[in-house]
Order: sequence, then structure tokens, then C-alpha cells
Amino acid sequence: MEILCYGCGRGENPENTIEAIRHCLQINADWHIEMDLQITKDGEIILFHDTHTERITGVKNAVHKRTLQEIEQLNAAYNFAVNNTFPYRDHPLKIPTLKEVCSLFPTAKLILDVHTDNLRSVDKIITIIERGNLTHPPIIVSQYDTIIAAFKEAKPQWQYGAATRELKKMVFSSFLYLDTFFPIRSDILLVPVKYGNLTLLTKRVIKHCKKRNKKIWAWLQEGNKNQTDKEVITINSVQQLMPLLQKKVDGAFTETPEKLYREIAKNTVFLG
Repeated sequence: MEILCYGCGRGENPENTIEAIRHCLQINADWHIEMDLQITKDGEIILFHDTHTERITGVKNAVHKRTLQEIEQLNAAYNFAVNNTFPYRDHPLKIPTLKEVCSLFPTAKLILDVHTDNLRSVDKIITIIERGNLTHPPIIVSQYDTIIAAFKEAKPQWQYGAATRELKKMVFSSFLYLDTFFPIRSDILLVPVKYGNLTLLTKRVIKHCKKRNKKIWAWLQEGNKNQTDKEVITINSVQQLMPLLQKKVDGAFTETPEKLYREIAKNTVFLG
């Protein structure tokens, strides 16, 4: 099974930072590292999840309204807590660019989650990747169908995760036994086991993907904490991982890669 470090292993290090990526690679260089991309006012591609900066940096800003120079003044780890303390407030971390990541980690297996719907980002990301001479072509995912479509047109040979519309169509058509009429055009289905109280990763969904030789990458649960904050629960223990392994799911997202690695190393099922 493939292990995918969600948000660069955001449960153990500040998300989308160079330090977090380095930590993931030290744990297991064969694991994929998922990171989030946004575009700045001056067209630079940065590692950042939200459209606004407050949750991560403590400063109210819209990413697309700030230049890279302005973004680099913010602390990428300001609100990262360890035992109810904030160790990075006196030791700030910079918000990195995709160029820096490609330069520093050319052999890493990257999953690039494009969190902007700005189509300008597509050509810029492609240029950075091609100039970066990466050992492994990145896997592109996005909630925006227009972004995935633009990437596929420019780089049909790359691998893609299903965008939101394709995912919904595939999963909900399976509830009506109509999924055979909807081909899966992407390479990978990224799906939570449950969304709220609704089970999405059913036996039929898994069977449909396997029949078409598509991968399934999963996490435990997704839903809204409140009107503005979406909660994602990943696979952070062998106990949580085992049911997915038994269902022959291809990959599992974790935000605690070191913890999971240590548990896997002690488990005879994984050691063979």
C-alpha cells in the first residue's frame, strides 16, 4: 500500500513547509508527499492551502492579493501548536515556493493539490516541473474541474486525481447502480471513507475502480466543523490502516508519517 503524507505530514510539522517535507523524506523517501499550491498576485506558485493567510500565519490577507515578497514576510508556522505552545512564533518559517521544493527535493514523489481556480497557475506549474528535472513526474489533483482539464490538455501523459465533479458523479451513480455508465477518466480516485455520516467508499465503488484499473487513495472522514472550517481525518495508526488494506485500497493519507511508520515497522502483516 502507498502511504501519502497529507499536508506534508502536518500533524508532526507545520504544513506545507520545507521542514515538513524534509521530515517526510527522512521517515521514508518512497512515500508520496501531498502539498497544496496557491498563486500570488505576481504569479508565483507557493505552498499554501487556504485562499486567506490568517489560519496559518495569524495575519489577515488574501493570497492572490499579495506579492511573493509580501507573502515571504509571513510566518508559515505561526499557529502550529505543540503541547499547547507555539514554538515557531519566535522562530518563524518561510512560506516556500514550488521552485524551491523542486530544487531542494528533485527525487521526492510529489502530489500537487492545486487550491486555486486561476488558470494562469497551470502553465506556471508545468514550467516549474519541467525545469525542475524531477525524478518522478508529480501527480496533479484539484477540486476544480477546469484546472484538471487544463492540465490534461497540456500534459495528457501525467497522472491525475479525480476532480470534485467526477468524484461525485462516480460515487453517487454507484448508489443507483448506474456507475457502469460513467467511465473514470482520471487515474486515481481520492475519497474519504465517510463524508459526514455518509459512507462513500463502498464495496461497489472499490469494485468499479478495480475493474477499470484505477487507484483508490483514501482517508477516514471529511466534513464541516462549522460553516467555514472543513475537517479532514486521516489514517494515523495501523489499526485505522488495516481495514483499508483488507479492502485492497491502494493508498492511505496520513498526517503523522513518523508515528505511522513506527507502528508499521512493528506489525508483522506489513513486514510479511
